Amino acid sequence: MEHFRYFPQITYSDELAVNIMVRGVIRDYILENKVLYYEYTIPDGMRPDILASKYYGNSKYTWIIFYANNIIDPIEDWPLSSREFNSYILSKYGRIESAKDLENPHHYLLDNKYVIDKRTYEDITIESSRKQAITNYQYEFELNEAKRNIQIIDSAYLFQIVNELKVLFD
Repeated sequence: MEHFRYFPQITYSDELAVNIMVRGVIRDYILENKVLYYEYTIPDGMRPDILASKYYGNSKYTWIIFYANNIIDPIEDWPLSSREFNSYILSKYGRIESAKDLENPHHYLLDNKYVIDKRTYEDITIESSRKQAITNYQYEFELNEAKRNIQIIDSAYLFQIVNELKVLFD
């Protein structure tokens, strides 16, 4: 990736390597100044390189989206498209219907916030309107959807940030 050329180098096992441990310094630097970014919801199917190209004019700035959002693994930390999500569900649970099975839920909730066990869920003294079984599908869907809310560095500050990071690494 292009951005690694700005990272300092260290000797590791008698080899020259990029010091990726400075990642935290970059993230803290960017996130402590809230005027630099705004909230963004990733639409279905949007890839990070396309988003970088759209906002920064070049996909080589994908790294700044990753850093601003502490995305270490773009495959795991970026939301799946609807099609990818359904494929994921099929590969993990065999069938969509199996993932939506209320007889075999992922977990149970009380009052929409407390995780409870099956015995508590089946307790007839607790009003049924307060209890909810969360299916594997719901659980996976909510995890995926939570990844859609990110922060985008305002393009007006992009080159200033890139230049300041170069200085920071020198």
